Amino acid sequence: MPKTTEIKISNFSGGISDDVRKQSGSEFIISKHFDIFSNPKRLTPYRSLEQDDTDVTTYFVRDFKYASASTKLYGLGQTGAGLTKIVYKADATANGWTVPASSEGNGAVKNGCFVEFKDYMWGFQGTNQLFKWGLLSGTPAITNSVATVGQTITSVADGVINSLGELYIAYNNVVLRIAADGTTVTDSAKTVPTNYKITSLANWGNYLAIGCSPKDSFNGVSKVFIWNYSSELFQETIDWGEGDLRVLETVEGYLVGITDRYLNNATGAGRGSMIIQIYSGGVPQVVKEIFTQALTGKTIPTSKALRNNRLFWSAKIMTNSAGTEYNEGIWSFGRKNVNYPFTVTLDIIDENVDTDGIQGFGVAANYFFIAHSNDGSIDKTNDAATYAFTSIYESLVQNFGDSDTDKVIEAVKVSFRRLVSGETLTVKIKVDDAASWTTVGTYSTVGGTSETFLNIATGDAFPSGKEIKLRLESVGGLEITEWYMRATITNTL
Repeated sequence: MPKTTEIKISNFSGGISDDVRKQSGSEFIISKHFDIFSNPKRLTPYRSLEQDDTDVTTYFVRDFKYASASTKLYGLGQTGAGLTKIVYKADATANGWTVPASSEGNGAVKNGCFVEFKDYMWGFQGTNQLFKWGLLSGTPAITNSVATVGQTITSVADGVINSLGELYIAYNNVVLRIAADGTTVTDSAKTVPTNYKITSLANWGNYLAIGCSPKDSFNGVSKVFIWNYSSELFQETIDWGEGDLRVLETVEGYLVGITDRYLNNATGAGRGSMIIQIYSGGVPQVVKEIFTQALTGKTIPTSKALRNNRLFWSAKIMTNSAGTEYNEGIWSFGRKNVNYPFTVTLDIIDENVDTDGIQGFGVAANYFFIAHSNDGSIDKTNDAATYAFTSIYESLVQNFGDSDTDKVIEAVKVSFRRLVSGETLTVKIKVDDAASWTTVGTYSTVGGTSETFLNIATGDAFPSGKEIKLRLESVGGLEITEWYMRATITNTL
């Protein structure tokens, strides 16, 4: 006899699931450009991004720092000759960059390390130079060789300031210390084995966590070395697993690492993954592993941000073997509070990014700045309440408790905050192995709080099948609170 069954989802705090067929009341396959953290029972669209002023496009800015000493946003780029160039804007929310004549270095730019310390911006340039630019509170000028380092610089990692007021930055396999006086520089304050390169540094209590990947990319196991800033030996050496550890940060006392496992390497045989792990002792635990079905041609940038106890980074994940579909943007890991699980989601997307992807990003309070498309383009969070981007939610595969039986959808209902002018909801479904989504319908009636769909947009009945996925698209800021689906199982025993 036929049996009617239903599914109702009104909690989105679980984030991206490890298994698309998992039975979960709060997880999903993907969400894009939705805030799932502020109110876990709502999908709240983010403002869209807008093109920042093009007056610094030629400088290829890839590192951004919102400096506390001046409340200006600083960017590290390069001149036409590839030399270090620093630009800034006095108001992160507005257009307009300043390009000081005094901000040009004499060495090749080394993007990936750009940090504020003692009223200066610090970084590496050329083959062996440490530079600083400041005073930020006065009329800045560049000092090209604050110190020279003992190796030819081939890679760099961004800096951290410890509880003693010292700055630590890294190049190659070397940690460099700048003392609390802002002048004493110690090269090789600590080194890791020469078969590793340092990719990310993080404060972990009273220790420095040094994230490293194999020097010969994808040829070994990443490590995290724990150091107390003074001992000759490391206090702990953590095996972080196979792949290239790209980002390391502390979230709620846990070390959180983002690993690129064969995302852009032929030894992955066309398949790789992005792995999120946490550590508080013992061995690192995998929280999520998100697979890519094709090679992306690029690795995960080392840019990171920590805001509201959430870790942000950028990545591109291919979703089809042809390499034509992908999920790319600013991902985040965290939770609203201790009453919710740690989760990961694709937080921010930028619809202006081309296939060259994202090269780096930064934050200024709630504003994101994204360098993309490998042509100097910068997009920023819109300074107006504009929601032009499409925010997307894709449910887990729904089988209504049995993947072996046919189902006929009877109704789909979506609820939302009271709709205002300019907001639109689009509902789509995909049944079994369908190659494309079927549009169920759209809704944009001002004042509405829900809409029930009894057939698809053409007026035909819903397609039947064994497994069903739901896709919700929001434009204009429409905030989704719940979805419901009812189906009849037609061949029950």
